[in-house]
Amino acid sequence: MSEQHIARLCELARRTCDAPVELAAPPLAHATGTLVGLRCVQTILIGKIHRSRSLHEREVHAYREWTPQLGLAVPRLLAADSDLPGIVVTTVPGTPLDELALDPITERAAHHQAGVLLRQLHRIPVTASATELTVYLADRAEHWIIQTADHLSPRGKRLLREHMHRLAALPAPRVAACHLDFQPRNLLWHTDGRIRLIDFEHSRIDLAARDLTRLATRYWSHRPDLKTAFLTGYGPLSSNDQAVLNHATALEAVTSIAHGLRNNGEEFIRHGRALLDGLPWP
Repeated sequence: MSEQHIARLCELARRTCDAPVELAAPPLAHATGTLVGLRCVQTILIGKIHRSRSLHEREVHAYREWTPQLGLAVPRLLAADSDLPGIVVTTVPGTPLDELALDPITERAAHHQAGVLLRQLHRIPVTASATELTVYLADRAEHWIIQTADHLSPRGKRLLREHMHRLAALPAPRVAACHLDFQPRNLLWHTDGRIRLIDFEHSRIDLAARDLTRLATRYWSHRPDLKTAFLTGYGPLSSNDQAVLNHATALEAVTSIAHGLRNNGEEFIRHGRALLDGLPWP
Protein backbone atom coordinates (compact mmCIF):
# COMPACT_ATOMS: atom_id res chain seq x y z
CA MET A 1 0.00 0.00 0.00
CA SER A 2 1.49 3.34 -1.07
CA GLU A 3 2.22 6.25 1.23
CA GLN A 4 -0.25 8.26 -0.82
CA HIS A 5 -3.08 5.87 0.09
CA ILE A 6 -2.14 6.05 3.77
CA ALA A 7 -2.04 9.85 3.59
CA ARG A 8 -5.53 9.91 2.06
CA LEU A 9 -6.80 7.63 4.81
CA CYS A 10 -5.31 9.94 7.45
CA GLU A 11 -6.97 12.91 5.78
CA LEU A 12 -10.30 11.09 5.83
CA ALA A 13 -9.89 10.54 9.56
CA ARG A 14 -8.78 14.15 10.11
CA ARG A 15 -11.92 15.50 8.47
CA THR A 16 -13.98 13.14 10.60
CA CYS A 17 -12.58 14.14 13.98
CA ASP A 18 -11.67 17.73 13.01
CA ALA A 19 -8.23 17.41 14.61
CA PRO A 20 -4.70 16.36 13.62
CA VAL A 21 -4.26 12.64 12.94
CA GLU A 22 -1.12 10.52 13.14
CA LEU A 23 -0.31 6.85 12.75
CA ALA A 24 -0.68 4.94 16.00
CA ALA A 25 0.79 1.75 14.55
CA PRO A 26 2.46 0.67 11.30
CA PRO A 27 0.10 -0.36 8.47
CA LEU A 28 -0.74 -4.06 8.58
CA ALA A 29 -1.52 -5.79 5.27
CA HIS A 30 -3.75 -8.87 5.18
CA ALA A 31 -5.81 -10.81 2.66
CA THR A 32 -8.64 -8.31 2.29
CA GLY A 33 -6.81 -5.00 2.68
CA THR A 34 -4.59 -2.89 4.89
CA LEU A 35 -5.35 -1.90 8.49
CA VAL A 36 -3.96 1.28 10.03
CA GLY A 37 -4.16 2.40 13.65
CA LEU A 38 -4.81 6.15 13.79
CA ARG A 39 -4.51 8.53 16.73
CA CYS A 40 -6.78 11.57 16.85
CA VAL A 41 -6.10 13.60 20.01
CA GLN A 42 -6.63 10.97 22.76
CA THR A 43 -8.71 8.60 20.62
CA ILE A 44 -7.50 5.57 18.66
CA LEU A 45 -9.38 4.87 15.44
CA ILE A 46 -9.05 2.09 12.88
CA GLY A 47 -8.54 2.90 9.21
CA LYS A 48 -8.92 0.26 6.54
CA ILE A 49 -8.06 0.35 2.85
CA HIS A 50 -9.93 -2.43 1.07
CA ARG A 51 -8.31 -4.62 -1.54
CA SER A 52 -11.37 -4.40 -3.80
CA ARG A 53 -14.40 -2.20 -4.30
CA SER A 54 -16.79 -5.09 -3.63
CA LEU A 55 -15.26 -5.69 -0.18
CA HIS A 56 -15.55 -1.96 0.52
CA GLU A 57 -19.19 -1.81 -0.55
CA ARG A 58 -20.13 -4.83 1.55
CA GLU A 59 -18.50 -3.50 4.69
CA VAL A 60 -19.93 0.00 4.29
CA HIS A 61 -23.40 -1.42 3.68
CA ALA A 62 -23.16 -3.58 6.80
CA TYR A 63 -22.02 -0.68 8.97
CA ARG A 64 -24.74 1.62 7.66
CA GLU A 65 -27.68 -0.76 7.51
CA TRP A 66 -27.12 -3.59 9.99
CA THR A 67 -24.53 -3.03 12.70
CA PRO A 68 -26.27 -0.02 14.33
CA GLN A 69 -28.78 -2.60 15.59
CA LEU A 70 -25.98 -4.49 17.36
CA GLY A 71 -25.04 -1.58 19.61
CA LEU A 72 -21.67 -1.53 21.34
CA ALA A 73 -20.81 -5.07 20.26
CA VAL A 74 -19.43 -3.79 16.94
CA PRO A 75 -17.35 -0.85 15.69
CA ARG A 76 -19.13 2.27 14.45
CA LEU A 77 -18.53 3.65 10.96
CA LEU A 78 -17.19 7.22 11.07
CA ALA A 79 -16.28 7.85 7.44
CA ALA A 80 -16.05 6.10 4.08
CA ASP A 81 -14.33 6.98 0.80
CA SER A 82 -15.38 4.83 -2.15
CA ASP A 83 -12.60 6.18 -4.36
CA LEU A 84 -9.83 5.08 -1.99
CA PRO A 85 -11.63 2.67 -1.19
CA GLY A 86 -11.40 2.93 2.57
CA ILE A 87 -13.18 3.46 5.86
CA VAL A 88 -12.55 4.82 9.34
CA VAL A 89 -14.24 3.09 12.27
CA THR A 90 -14.14 3.23 16.04
CA THR A 91 -12.18 0.67 18.00
CA VAL A 92 -13.83 -1.88 20.25
CA PRO A 93 -12.08 -3.38 23.27
CA GLY A 94 -10.84 -6.92 23.39
CA THR A 95 -8.46 -9.50 21.93
CA PRO A 96 -9.32 -12.02 19.18
CA LEU A 97 -10.42 -15.30 20.70
CA ASP A 98 -7.87 -17.22 18.65
CA GLU A 99 -5.06 -15.28 20.37
CA LEU A 100 -6.25 -16.06 23.90
CA ALA A 101 -5.73 -19.06 26.15
CA LEU A 102 -8.98 -18.94 28.09
CA ASP A 103 -10.02 -21.49 30.66
CA PRO A 104 -12.80 -23.79 29.36
CA ILE A 105 -15.57 -22.11 31.34
CA THR A 106 -14.69 -18.63 30.07
CA GLU A 107 -14.22 -19.90 26.52
CA ARG A 108 -17.66 -21.49 26.55
CA ALA A 109 -19.13 -18.24 27.90
CA ALA A 110 -17.51 -16.35 25.02
CA HIS A 111 -18.94 -18.75 22.43
CA HIS A 112 -22.35 -18.57 24.08
CA GLN A 113 -22.28 -14.78 23.71
CA ALA A 114 -21.11 -15.19 20.11
CA GLY A 115 -24.22 -17.26 19.45
CA VAL A 116 -26.44 -14.58 20.97
CA LEU A 117 -24.74 -11.89 18.87
CA LEU A 118 -25.04 -13.80 15.60
CA ARG A 119 -28.69 -14.49 16.35
CA GLN A 120 -29.23 -10.73 16.70
CA LEU A 121 -27.55 -10.13 13.34
CA HIS A 122 -29.61 -12.84 11.66
CA ARG A 123 -32.85 -11.40 13.03
CA ILE A 124 -32.36 -8.07 11.28
CA PRO A 125 -35.09 -7.87 8.60
CA VAL A 126 -33.79 -8.40 5.05
CA THR A 127 -35.40 -9.32 1.76
CA ALA A 128 -33.92 -11.74 -0.76
CA SER A 129 -34.87 -14.81 -2.76
CA ALA A 130 -33.68 -18.02 -1.14
CA THR A 131 -33.91 -19.78 -4.50
CA GLU A 132 -31.68 -17.22 -6.17
CA LEU A 133 -29.14 -17.56 -3.36
CA THR A 134 -28.99 -21.36 -3.49
CA VAL A 135 -28.67 -21.35 -7.28
CA TYR A 136 -25.93 -18.70 -7.06
CA LEU A 137 -23.98 -20.74 -4.49
CA ALA A 138 -24.31 -23.88 -6.61
CA ASP A 139 -23.04 -21.96 -9.65
CA ARG A 140 -20.06 -20.64 -7.67
CA ALA A 141 -19.26 -24.14 -6.49
CA GLU A 142 -19.30 -25.39 -10.08
CA HIS A 143 -16.87 -22.62 -11.01
CA TRP A 144 -14.45 -23.75 -8.30
CA ILE A 145 -14.90 -27.41 -9.15
CA ILE A 146 -13.80 -26.63 -12.71
CA GLN A 147 -10.90 -24.49 -11.47
CA THR A 148 -9.64 -27.24 -9.16
CA ALA A 149 -10.56 -30.21 -11.37
CA ASP A 150 -6.99 -31.49 -11.66
CA HIS A 151 -6.79 -31.73 -7.87
CA LEU A 152 -10.11 -33.49 -7.28
CA SER A 153 -10.90 -37.17 -7.65
CA PRO A 154 -13.85 -38.23 -9.82
CA ARG A 155 -15.70 -39.21 -6.64
CA GLY A 156 -14.89 -35.83 -5.07
CA LYS A 157 -16.36 -33.98 -8.05
CA ARG A 158 -19.51 -36.10 -8.01
CA LEU A 159 -19.87 -35.61 -4.25
CA LEU A 160 -19.49 -31.82 -4.48
CA ARG A 161 -21.97 -31.57 -7.34
CA GLU A 162 -24.51 -33.73 -5.53
CA HIS A 163 -24.30 -31.51 -2.44
CA MET A 164 -24.82 -28.42 -4.58
CA HIS A 165 -27.73 -30.06 -6.39
CA ARG A 166 -29.35 -30.80 -3.03
CA LEU A 167 -28.63 -27.26 -1.82
CA ALA A 168 -30.35 -25.72 -4.84
CA ALA A 169 -33.38 -27.95 -4.22
CA LEU A 170 -33.86 -27.06 -0.54
CA PRO A 171 -37.33 -25.71 0.28
CA ALA A 172 -37.18 -22.14 1.61
CA PRO A 173 -33.96 -22.08 3.67
CA ARG A 174 -33.60 -19.16 6.08
CA VAL A 175 -32.15 -15.97 4.59
CA ALA A 176 -30.38 -13.40 6.78
CA ALA A 177 -27.86 -10.60 7.03
CA CYS A 178 -24.66 -12.64 7.33
CA HIS A 179 -21.10 -11.87 8.43
CA LEU A 180 -19.58 -14.79 6.46
CA ASP A 181 -16.26 -14.80 8.29
CA PHE A 182 -17.70 -15.54 11.71
CA GLN A 183 -14.86 -17.20 13.59
CA PRO A 184 -12.60 -16.56 16.61
CA ARG A 185 -10.17 -14.25 14.82
CA ASN A 186 -13.02 -11.76 14.32
CA LEU A 187 -14.53 -12.22 17.78
CA LEU A 188 -12.92 -10.07 20.48
CA TRP A 189 -13.12 -11.04 24.14
CA HIS A 190 -12.53 -8.40 26.80
CA THR A 191 -11.92 -8.52 30.53
CA ASP A 192 -15.38 -6.96 30.97
CA GLY A 193 -16.76 -10.37 29.99
CA ARG A 194 -18.28 -9.22 26.69
CA ILE A 195 -17.81 -10.38 23.10
CA ARG A 196 -17.40 -8.00 20.14
CA LEU A 197 -17.49 -8.66 16.39
CA ILE A 198 -15.29 -6.97 13.78
CA ASP A 199 -14.50 -7.08 10.04
CA PHE A 200 -17.65 -7.03 7.93
CA GLU A 201 -16.05 -6.92 4.47
CA HIS A 202 -17.45 -10.35 3.52
CA SER A 203 -20.94 -9.62 4.82
CA ARG A 204 -24.01 -9.87 2.64
CA ILE A 205 -27.48 -11.37 2.56
CA ASP A 206 -27.04 -15.13 2.42
CA LEU A 207 -28.34 -18.39 3.84
CA ALA A 208 -28.34 -17.96 7.61
CA ALA A 209 -26.88 -21.36 8.48
CA ARG A 210 -23.99 -20.81 6.07
CA ASP A 211 -22.71 -18.22 8.57
CA LEU A 212 -21.90 -21.07 10.95
CA THR A 213 -19.64 -22.89 8.48
CA ARG A 214 -16.29 -21.55 9.73
CA LEU A 215 -17.08 -22.50 13.32
CA ALA A 216 -18.49 -25.89 12.34
CA THR A 217 -15.62 -26.92 10.07
CA ARG A 218 -12.69 -25.49 12.03
CA TYR A 219 -13.66 -25.77 15.69
CA TRP A 220 -16.74 -27.80 16.53
CA SER A 221 -15.39 -31.15 15.34
CA HIS A 222 -12.80 -31.19 18.13
CA ARG A 223 -14.63 -28.91 20.59
CA PRO A 224 -18.25 -30.09 20.79
CA ASP A 225 -18.58 -28.17 24.07
CA LEU A 226 -18.13 -24.92 22.12
CA LYS A 227 -20.82 -25.99 19.66
CA THR A 228 -23.20 -26.62 22.55
CA ALA A 229 -22.36 -23.26 24.13
CA PHE A 230 -22.81 -21.41 20.83
CA LEU A 231 -26.13 -23.04 19.97
CA THR A 232 -27.42 -22.41 23.49
CA GLY A 233 -27.01 -18.72 22.68
CA TYR A 234 -27.96 -18.85 19.01
CA GLY A 235 -30.83 -21.28 19.24
CA PRO A 236 -31.39 -24.79 17.86
CA LEU A 237 -30.87 -25.50 14.18
CA SER A 238 -33.83 -26.77 12.18
CA SER A 239 -33.44 -29.74 9.83
CA ASN A 240 -33.30 -27.24 6.97
CA ASP A 241 -30.55 -25.27 8.73
CA GLN A 242 -28.55 -28.46 9.27
CA ALA A 243 -28.94 -29.36 5.60
CA VAL A 244 -27.66 -25.92 4.58
CA LEU A 245 -24.69 -26.31 6.92
CA ASN A 246 -23.86 -29.75 5.50
CA HIS A 247 -24.00 -28.50 1.91
CA ALA A 248 -22.12 -25.31 2.80
CA THR A 249 -19.34 -27.53 4.15
CA ALA A 250 -18.95 -28.92 0.63
CA LEU A 251 -18.65 -25.38 -0.69
CA GLU A 252 -16.13 -24.56 2.04
CA ALA A 253 -14.08 -27.60 1.02
CA VAL A 254 -13.71 -26.66 -2.64
CA THR A 255 -13.17 -22.94 -1.99
CA SER A 256 -10.47 -23.77 0.58
CA ILE A 257 -8.68 -25.96 -1.95
CA ALA A 258 -8.97 -23.25 -4.60
CA HIS A 259 -7.67 -20.58 -2.24
CA GLY A 260 -4.74 -22.74 -1.25
CA LEU A 261 -3.83 -23.45 -4.86
CA ARG A 262 -3.98 -19.77 -5.80
CA ASN A 263 -1.87 -18.65 -2.84
CA ASN A 264 0.48 -21.60 -2.30
CA GLY A 265 -1.34 -22.25 0.96
CA GLU A 266 -0.80 -25.89 1.85
CA GLU A 267 -2.77 -25.48 5.07
CA PHE A 268 -5.89 -24.44 3.14
CA ILE A 269 -5.45 -27.30 0.69
CA ARG A 270 -5.15 -29.82 3.52
CA HIS A 271 -8.17 -28.32 5.27
CA GLY A 272 -10.29 -28.47 2.11
CA ARG A 273 -9.29 -32.05 1.37
CA ALA A 274 -9.98 -33.12 4.94
CA LEU A 275 -13.47 -31.60 4.71
CA LEU A 276 -14.06 -33.30 1.38
CA ASP A 277 -12.86 -36.66 2.71
CA GLY A 278 -15.22 -36.35 5.67
CA LEU A 279 -18.29 -35.36 3.64
CA PRO A 280 -21.04 -37.98 3.64
CA TRP A 281 -23.05 -38.64 0.52
CA PRO A 282 -26.16 -36.43 0.92
